[in-house]
Amino acid sequence: MSQINGVIVPSILLFDENSQIDIKLTSFLFQHQFLNGANAILIFNREQNFLDNIDQQKKLIKKAYKVTDKQIPVMIAVSGSNLEDIIDQIEDLGGEFNNLNFIIAPEFSEKRISSELKSYFENIFSSLTLDNPIFLYNNPVQFARNEIEPDILSNLVEFPNLKGIIDASDKINFYKANINLLNENFSVVCSNPGKFSTFLQLIPKNKRKYSGIVPSVGNLVNLGAKLFKAALEDNILEIIQIQELINDIRDKIYFKSEKGQRFFGLKYAFLYLYRDLLSINLDDYHFDLDNTSKDVIEATVNYLINQKHIYQLISINKEEIYRLDEVIKLFSDIPILNEQGKIKKIKGPLHGTFNTNYRVNFEESQFIFRFRTSESFPYENIVKEKLLFPFLGDLNPSFFKKIDEIIKSPKGSYIFNKQKPPKVPIGSLIYYDETKQKIPYIFTIIDYIHGKPMNQIIKQYLEKNQTITTTKFLNLFSNLGEILAKLHEIKFDSFYEKITDIGSKRKKTWVEIINAELESEIQEAKKSKLENIKEIDDYFMDNMALIEEEIEAVLVHNDFESQNIILKDEAGIIRINGLIDFDDWWIGVRALDFVKFNLQTLKPLGEIKLKEAFFDGYARYWNHTIDKKFEKKIDIYTLLWLLKVYNSEDIKYKPYLFEIKRILDIN
Repeated sequence: MSQINGVIVPSILLFDENSQIDIKLTSFLFQHQFLNGANAILIFNREQNFLDNIDQQKKLIKKAYKVTDKQIPVMIAVSGSNLEDIIDQIEDLGGEFNNLNFIIAPEFSEKRISSELKSYFENIFSSLTLDNPIFLYNNPVQFARNEIEPDILSNLVEFPNLKGIIDASDKINFYKANINLLNENFSVVCSNPGKFSTFLQLIPKNKRKYSGIVPSVGNLVNLGAKLFKAALEDNILEIIQIQELINDIRDKIYFKSEKGQRFFGLKYAFLYLYRDLLSINLDDYHFDLDNTSKDVIEATVNYLINQKHIYQLISINKEEIYRLDEVIKLFSDIPILNEQGKIKKIKGPLHGTFNTNYRVNFEESQFIFRFRTSESFPYENIVKEKLLFPFLGDLNPSFFKKIDEIIKSPKGSYIFNKQKPPKVPIGSLIYYDETKQKIPYIFTIIDYIHGKPMNQIIKQYLEKNQTITTTKFLNLFSNLGEILAKLHEIKFDSFYEKITDIGSKRKKTWVEIINAELESEIQEAKKSKLENIKEIDDYFMDNMALIEEEIEAVLVHNDFESQNIILKDEAGIIRINGLIDFDDWWIGVRALDFVKFNLQTLKPLGEIKLKEAFFDGYARYWNHTIDKKFEKKIDIYTLLWLLKVYNSEDIKYKPYLFEIKRILDIN
């Protein structure tokens, strides 16, 4: 076992309502400590229900080794009512964990003379049959003012098990004397958080690598690791600055409750940090903190995240939790990622209907990592973009012959040619993997498109009471119409029920596809007794001729709405930087892509000029007039979509039920 040095994090322990260790939550804490620079984990809790429960201790030790993959040492403080208890505990735990490090302190309820302390430790070392590393713990405040003086320590170093001392005192003369013992076999560690800077500066630069600090704030922040790194580099100014920051954080987060538990604030800070990822209800934890204290803690945590003083664990579906280095390792065999330099930042998770998304900033570029975490998704076992992007790029007749080959290919990419960009603005499919070997999900890596979703930009203008019928907005909506028409320029020889049927003999007429959907949705709506279901059924029958005349099969986005349109707002112009989220793309008819945009963007805005600009832009590129018949088709497919929404019981769409009556012309 290598020497213990660097940042030793004294783990706070999280208990459940039965006063038992919350193993799942505490193991998550271990992962967070490791991510934020812990060089060792110290399990040190003086609550009697933990000290007396050897099984809880063993579970926690096993979990600490597991989540850190045994990459860093684990230490545990042992305690007992007498010397025999201490020895028995070390023998028991050490017999099961041969690399476990132990910390022992003077277990006396009253002040003892130096010779008694020396004899106490000699008896322990002499009685042990195991060779597990032992560290002494000098904390006079907690242990009846008993001090492990330098003279005592110098007499005990002859025992081979003794590997160092952790000093919580504030005595500079103790620090100086103990530092003389520093070498590759003996560590001197400071656990007085207000003295880290002083302690490290006392150590000669060439010996600092044998020392360490015990920052309790390491349960939350990475400042301990930054401080020790600054010490190794002899950056005195940075050492002082980080020490001041640690002091400030402790002032804002450490609140002493009526029960004397000053770590309640630290526990609350950790739970607040991962409240969403772990679905934590903070009200379930009673830490004797008033609302003002909680507000201060929450504001401090948010500040520390923004200043990159906290590294957060990431997840894919709240079950699989990863550290940053593990994510890097997951994608280490993807050549194009290796060319992007180091990962600088990960933003997410952003949970969508079907995917969990992360924005990953490399030194050279930014990508979106999309993990298919939905268990109910059309074509669950394929990446839909791998069939879509060739149609949007350099499509040639031979592609139709390759569709089966692409469908069967579990890995690949589609990078657009810079000299011949895609028909509509989208990012390249950098990589896809359907094997579920790296992680238990299909994943894709696509270009990140800079800008903001259209709905956000419009909202910002409206909140400032700015008009959205200016020339630049009219041009924007006209350009959007043209882009949609360009998308619909991609045509197919037939309609297909599934995109995986493209090029096969499983061709369908549009009326066959719609009739099958209608029958299913109407029967489902009848079961739930949807109002006006008879009128809905009659409406489709009366307008079946318009459905039957649809013979032009085009590529439809099928989710063309403002949140999937990325814009860049510049002086005098709003640029369309890209379309995203083609999860629902299909082979359908033109009017389908007007449904959501009309219902969710144009109608709520209520600006006829914007609707006219959008329709004119589309018609100009299509070289057809959008007439009353076409708008009637939009109503038909809007009604079908609303029927699907109703049957899905998605409550956020319930306000759209009035639209059904409008289409049916019911007062």
